[in-house]
Amino acid sequence: MISRRSLSLAALAALATPARAIAEPACPIPPDLALSAISLPTARRAVTESHRLSVLTFGGDHTAGTEAGEQSATYPARLEAALKAALPNVAVTVRNAGVPGSTAADIPPMLPDLIDKFSANLVIWGPGGRDVALRLDVKEFRAAIMQGIQATRHGGADLILMDTTYVPSPTRMAMMEPYRARIRESATAAKVPLLARHELMRHWIESGTLDLDARDQAARQAVARRLYACVAESLAGPIIQALR
Repeated sequence: MISRRSLSLAALAALATPARAIAEPACPIPPDLALSAISLPTARRAVTESHRLSVLTFGGDHTAGTEAGEQSATYPARLEAALKAALPNVAVTVRNAGVPGSTAADIPPMLPDLIDKFSANLVIWGPGGRDVALRLDVKEFRAAIMQGIQATRHGGADLILMDTTYVPSPTRMAMMEPYRARIRESATAAKVPLLARHELMRHWIESGTLDLDARDQAARQAVARRLYACVAESLAGPIIQALR
């Protein structure tokens, strides 16, 4: 059995990197923004008793990885690589159900069938992107998140929520904040782990980890791949620790 501390986040980042890609340095994850001491009882039981981990990811363009250029560079693919490397005796699958253009309300009806179909024991969901763009009602947005939480639990899976992505625009930031507040409220009320993706992205931009000044397609694709690697890294360590 591998100890909790035997794999550093830096090592997980390298493990999560597709073989054809150049290994990236570890992404800085401030302690106050990191997921820590999360509980994933269903997934842990499946790993312990059945030696399997089935993860289902939901979200919009970011989850689908449309800017990555290839599927192996998306955050779900990198997350699967990291989990497989850290759990060699466990059958690990991460299935990407990200649907560009989907709203939070689109997800709850999809969850029961997909959780059952793939025997998922962990769901990772990043709501809000499309809802913000369409300026949908924030009360309906929160209701959809709560419905998604309930659907996941009724389906017999654990859940990790992710905050919205970060966009360095005062106008967009003002638009996002009411939705971000509803995500935080829902996570707190339902005691669901919440990855601070928004603040992590801000930190990576301000620390120079992500260069949003990239303009040509190749450079922007490299930035997207680096972002997906960082998101996978920020999820992999806490998930692995929760399964010990």
